[in-house]
Amino acid sequence: MIRDRRRSLHFVPGGNEKMIAKALTLPADGLILDLEDAVSPDRKAATRPIVRTWLEKLDFGGRERWIRMNPLVTGFGRADLEETIAGRPDGYVVPKPRSAADIREVAQLLDGLEYRHGIPHGTTRLTIIATETPEGLLNIKDVATATPRTVAISWGVEDLGAAMGLGRVRDAAGKYLDIPRHARVMCAVAASAAGTEALDTVYTDIADLDGLRRECEDAIDMGFTGKISIHPSQIAVINAAFTPDVAVVDEARQLVAAFAEARARGVYAFTFKGQMVDAPHLTRARKILARAGDLAPSTA
Repeated sequence: MIRDRRRSLHFVPGGNEKMIAKALTLPADGLILDLEDAVSPDRKAATRPIVRTWLEKLDFGGRERWIRMNPLVTGFGRADLEETIAGRPDGYVVPKPRSAADIREVAQLLDGLEYRHGIPHGTTRLTIIATETPEGLLNIKDVATATPRTVAISWGVEDLGAAMGLGRVRDAAGKYLDIPRHARVMCAVAASAAGTEALDTVYTDIADLDGLRRECEDAIDMGFTGKISIHPSQIAVINAAFTPDVAVVDEARQLVAAFAEARARGVYAFTFKGQMVDAPHLTRARKILARAGDLAPSTA
């Protein structure tokens, strides 16, 4: 399992011992231990130490270890951070931000908690679900750039739909309607502008793996690098979709090497396999190699 590759991040309800045991056998690149929607308000205090113990004692086998915290505005989020940081999660998934101020407040709390627990400053990362409130969608550019801790931006439509009173989010053919489509597009654009990964939202029709596959393919065309899963059967489909084909990776590797040779000769545009290529082609090739887990050269 390649560290920091985020093709698939899988939700695990906090405190559910059976589900965490199952999750540790799955091929997900990362697990999100959920303290928000999967835990009722009266169980949150009891669930936090269970999640911290999972982090401290269970072998995650190289998978990234995330915690979905509650929004700070609910009154639960601060305790989520304070009572789980000792388990040294890789990061926190931040839901329902309204503005950059919400993200900065989380980052400031982490500054103090890392210092208190002897954790290197800035190493606790953030993934932001940036479109779950109308305000968050409107402020997504600022939300995405609020802190250098952020490594990924995702989007959500169920909470946004509830907040806006949307009757439905998909048409009869299963395609997103205008508002969720706009949220998805803005997530991809904001993540790219901020230099972070874009992670596609969950696919709720668990039995429809063909629909999931098509949605993954659409997400790749939009620049998403991974997707969040809610059922074990979805992970293999997601991983397969977000892993580039071997032939595509080989060609990207050849193209990067050709650019290195051309640059040594002072050439920045040239013919490669019958097509004229220049800087944008190199950028695309590096993104393919990054998705495949290869190390692409760092300079053009």
